[in-house]
Amino acid sequence: MRPGLCAGVSARLAYRSWRNLEQVERYAQKRYRHWDQRWLHRREQQLVAGLFESYQLGGSILDVPVGYGRFQRLLARYGPVQAADANIFALRYQRSSQGLARGSTAALAEALPYRDHSFDLVFSLRLLQHIHQRDQRVAILKEFRRVSRGWVLASLYLRAALHDLHRRIVRQPSRITMISRKELAEEVQAAGLQLLQIRSVAPGVHGHRICLLAAEETPQVPLQASAGQ
Repeated sequence: MRPGLCAGVSARLAYRSWRNLEQVERYAQKRYRHWDQRWLHRREQQLVAGLFESYQLGGSILDVPVGYGRFQRLLARYGPVQAADANIFALRYQRSSQGLARGSTAALAEALPYRDHSFDLVFSLRLLQHIHQRDQRVAILKEFRRVSRGWVLASLYLRAALHDLHRRIVRQPSRITMISRKELAEEVQAAGLQLLQIRSVAPGVHGHRICLLAAEETPQVPLQASAGQ
């Protein structure tokens, strides 16, 4: 499937343009089928759970983009979950397969239809690496900050030599953007957020990072980085 992200306000939450429920289900069944992808899935779940536990996060959670609902069961341990995604079939699938989000909304990441401070935490995994312009990433982070009462848990890709080499050699179905630690710090600050912690999914090998961010008025917590940063 072709990437579904567009520029400006038309940027899509789900980077795959699913056209029916069968396509979503097919993707859900195949995406983490191979051993390496299963390992990445388990690792991501462990890191997310670790951040929730370490920082005692919880309360109302917005999962955006929800995709096929991969994190719904985990997030539901820590509070009521709502789902948002630009793809209506993603929303329908997660409702039928998970049924854990108490509400779901078709929405764009940079234009969420919620009042300020509607959620205790905004959760966004595997979106920002598909947003290729800095100002668009900052706009999305600003929107996450606006609807959150303090916490944003989001992932992106930092530059990793081995991962970059692999993508150059092995053709991939979608384009991703990796940024530097300096660029990450600048974008987070421009969005009015603090960078509290970065955790690497596969230190030294993979560019995927899971970051805990907080609004500027949230009490300061020293930045901690996992091994391999």
